Parts: sequence; C-alpha cells; structure tokens
Amino acid sequence: MENTSISRRKLVTGVAAFAAYAPFVKAQPLADVAGANKFMTQWDAAWSAHNADAMAALLTEDAVTVNRFGTLLPGREATRKALAFLHGDSGPFGHSKFPALEVLGLRSVAGVMILQTKWQNPVMNPDGKTDPVKVSDMIVTFVLVKSGKQWKATQVDLHNVEKMNLPYSSAGQKD
Repeated sequence: MENTSISRRKLVTGVAAFAAYAPFVKAQPLADVAGANKFMTQWDAAWSAHNADAMAALLTEDAVTVNRFGTLLPGREATRKALAFLHGDSGPFGHSKFPALEVLGLRSVAGVMILQTKWQNPVMNPDGKTDPVKVSDMIVTFVLVKSGKQWKATQVDLHNVEKMNLPYSSAGQKD
C-alpha cells in the first residue's frame, strides 16, 4: 500500500501549509485545525484499536453515518452496534490494519467544521468478507460540532473513490 499523499503531521504544521495544499479552502483559525487534528487522532486510535465504544464516543447522540455501501445508520447507538460487529473478532475488520486519515479539506460554516479526509479500507466482497490484498481508496467526510470542549461528529459519510478519467475528475481518481 504505497501512500504518496501529504501526511497529516506535515499538513497541519501551520495554517499557511494547509491553505497551500488546499487553496479552495479558506484558512481556518489555528484552534479549528488543532481541533480537527485532535478529532482525527482520536478516531484513528479508536479505529485501529477496533474499539466501537471509543469511536461512538466521538459522535453526537443524534449523529448519522452513511457507510460506503449506502447503509444509513441513524444515531450514535446504531453506529456503535454496526462498528462493534465490523470490528469484533469475527467481523470483517476485526483483525485489519488501517492507515491514518489524511486531510483533503477543512472549512467552517456557521461554527460547524466540515472535514474531508482521504483513507483506505479493505475491499469488502458481497459475502461480507474482506479481501486481504485489495484496498478501496475512500473519502470520509465528517461534519463536526463543538460539544463542550471537544469536537464530535454529527454526520459521517464514507465514499469509495472510483477511477475516472473525466475532465473534472480529482487527481486521485485518474488512472
């Protein structure tokens, strides 16, 4: 799994570096970038530890998750149950290793942060089993709201990146 994109640590060394990487994104106050980075670090740690409770703790109670297959999970508890199955010992991700999320874009709208990340996930076959060799390039979008002093996700959308050579395709889509 070769990873040629900019790492989060390099990316979040300052707002200027972030703005240079994603010129379509308005530069955010340092506290927002730091808050987004903290959220991603916590999400990555919980995901890598296969800890559904820790992942669910990063969601608002009324959070909605839409997985890469279009399954709608309304509420933190529904997402926690799905994650517990997926990451359980007999679940498809129970023993999988995952790369860290990488920032693609971050913007604020009326006190809400929209964090778009690049990620890779094992290919899942129709029978619910993962392919140990193949990965899907993905974009995960988190809509974050402030809950006390912590940013939590109120919306999580996961999308597979399909290879397309269209004039408007993103760089990561082109063959």
